[in-house]
Amino acid sequence: MMFDLSQHLFFPLAVLSAYLLYGAVLYSFGGTHGKEKALDVWHRGGVGFLLFAAATVITIALGAAVSFFISHASAAFKTPQVAGEFKPVCLSHFTDRDYLRAVEKAYQCAVGVYRRYFDAIASGYGSIFTATALTGVLVITGGYSMGLSQAAMPYSSAATSALLALAAAVAATYVTYGFVLLMGLGAVLVAEEKTRHLGALILGVAAGFPPALAGGADVLQTIKVPEVDWSKYILFSSLIGVAADAAAVAAVTVTALSVAAAAAYAISRIFDHAGAHLAIE
Repeated sequence: MMFDLSQHLFFPLAVLSAYLLYGAVLYSFGGTHGKEKALDVWHRGGVGFLLFAAATVITIALGAAVSFFISHASAAFKTPQVAGEFKPVCLSHFTDRDYLRAVEKAYQCAVGVYRRYFDAIASGYGSIFTATALTGVLVITGGYSMGLSQAAMPYSSAATSALLALAAAVAATYVTYGFVLLMGLGAVLVAEEKTRHLGALILGVAAGFPPALAGGADVLQTIKVPEVDWSKYILFSSLIGVAADAAAVAAVTVTALSVAAAAAYAISRIFDHAGAHLAIE
């Protein structure tokens, strides 16, 4: 699946526009009560446009802030697993003033990175499992199979954690894609008292997750890809270094997901408080 938000630019704005059009219909054909209801609808629609604009600005600003922070803090987190200097790649798309295009490009970039590391770790994990199973069949190589199994235990643990985290990051990216498309609806829901919590959640996730996931993908690219080759089967000690790489991948990915969740919660609280003052009973 390839993200193509640029073709869906109309979607969140169409929801807001349809809501305002609904108010126009009420005003034209609803009589006195309809005109009063139309004013409420227009009020919610106007507030919704403002909240949608605020959410897009927050996302772009957060993307720039995350890029700035990681760029200046990366030198303090140098480890043997770091393959190079941090260079914003996925985050660089947030310099685009077109919110939907920025999110589209950043998500395409992030998914590609998460999948590349997932595939590399899964391949190494499968290779070690295959080598252990094949050498365990023959008595003459049974001892080697046992040794390989013991040596690979740290890598297996780290790889399992990394695979789960990377799979969660990819899933979160796809789920957030839907929240981005629903931002127009979320903005309208915030403007109504009974639904403002749901609306705030939609806006919070749509604004908080894209920069955090893109930032996690950029940091991930500074870590060596955990690749297992046949030489590491012979030199058991080499598997420890690969295990450290896999553990670093897991740590970065989990941190990105945690930051995304925290950012989404904080932003949703902001919109929830705003809705409490602006929403209509």
